[in-house]
Amino acid sequence: MDKNPCERPLGKLFSEMAKAYVGNFIARLGHLGISRNYYALVVIDHYNGNLSQTTLGEELFLDKASVVRMLDYLEAENCILRKQNPKDRRAHLLELTPKALEMVPEIVKAVRESNAICFEMAEDMGFKNFTENLEKMREALHAEHIDRYDIHFNE
Repeated sequence: MDKNPCERPLGKLFSEMAKAYVGNFIARLGHLGISRNYYALVVIDHYNGNLSQTTLGEELFLDKASVVRMLDYLEAENCILRKQNPKDRRAHLLELTPKALEMVPEIVKAVRESNAICFEMAEDMGFKNFTENLEKMREALHAEHIDRYDIHFNE
């Protein structure tokens, strides 16, 4: 393939970077005894027992089927509990088990360490406000009204 950066979709580069980032992140957490869905535990913890499956899906940009598969996995690994929402019997609230609560600080640390690698490189390359600039790029793409498509990530 031509190495001309104008001929290479930026999305492909972001996808490759995401894979490298996730690989780095997972390597830091392999000792925890679960093989995926680490960040979901941080999100669930943040909501302190007041997070529905639907809201988790929205937070992680996942469809309902993917959320159910992820939660089935985390439940089987004794990381989460699904409790019936007292205000809506059709909904479930998510709660972390003591096992998962012990994992959260390590997951947060791995996020910070993986981010630090990227931020350091960005600063070395002269990019200031790296995340803010990425957010501006995302907003510019959304302004093009191309946001009516869903992207589903495979596990």
